[in-house]
Order: sequence, then C-alpha cells, then structure tokens
Amino acid sequence: MKQIVRNFLFVTFFLLVLGNIVLVVKSTQMGVDAVRIEQEIQDLKNENQKLVVEVSHMESLQYAASISASLGFTKTPKPMYFDNLKYARSN
Repeated sequence: MKQIVRNFLFVTFFLLVLGNIVLVVKSTQMGVDAVRIEQEIQDLKNENQKLVVEVSHMESLQYAASISASLGFTKTPKPMYFDNLKYARSN
C-alpha cells in the first residue's frame, strides 16, 4: 500500500514539474512574440507617419504646380473677345 501511494505521489510530482516546465517555455515564447509584435507596431507607426508626410506633400499646391510644369502644362491667360465694340467704331 505504501509503495502504491509513493508511486502515485512520484508520478503526480513528475507531472506537475513537467507541466510547470511547459508553462515556463510557453510563457517565454509568448513574451518573445509580444516584443516582436510591439516592434512591428512601432515600425508600422513610423512608416505610417512617413506616408502621412508624403501624402501631405503630394496634396500641396506647390507639388501640383511643379508636376504640371514638368508635364508642359502652363497657365494660359483667359482670352478677351471683342464682340461688342462700342468705342472702336466710328461711323
């Protein structure tokens, strides 16, 4: 009877130690994953900030003017039509 109880306690102790080891390893892996994910979040925030600056630059009027000038678009004056000549006519 003592031998059975001793073996039962030994097996129980062994399983508890093994379970603890598994939990420590899993916790360590999760900690490493959490640090990696936090680093990815920080990298994405930095990239997002750069993209915001780039988009605001592309939305500016100076950028539009420089692109239109490089493509050959020029600001042409509005033509004046002399359909109604009141002062230049003398009859």
